[in-house]
Amino acid sequence: MEQLRRVHSLLAATLRVSAIIEVATGCALLTVPSGVIQALIGSRSDQAGWIVGRVLGGALVALGVAAMFPSGQAPERGVALGFAVYNASTTVILGVAGVAGAADGWLLWPVVGIHGILAVTLIVLSFRVGRTS
Repeated sequence: MEQLRRVHSLLAATLRVSAIIEVATGCALLTVPSGVIQALIGSRSDQAGWIVGRVLGGALVALGVAAMFPSGQAPERGVALGFAVYNASTTVILGVAGVAGAADGWLLWPVVGIHGILAVTLIVLSFRVGRTS
């Protein structure tokens, strides 16, 4: 039993460290995607790379949010909030890119709409789960 507690404690600590790293990387990608892409890949990014870098940044922040959620509470709430962060950030990033004229693919607006609907639904349901836990 003691060994199981140690493993659980180590897992929780590892998740926290991983979450901090992913959130930091995600925030960097959201704010300066070309700098991060150049640092990682060694080449400058074009406009499409900036958009993809920001979407990736939002995904990494979402992963960190899901991993940071307190283990004593409903774990599905952490996962749902992580997905909500990803869907909300993707909605904003792609929506701004579309309005600014940086993106104009035929799937852009349907994807923005789907991510927006998913974000709102997940946020509402996450807070309902939180009240009943």
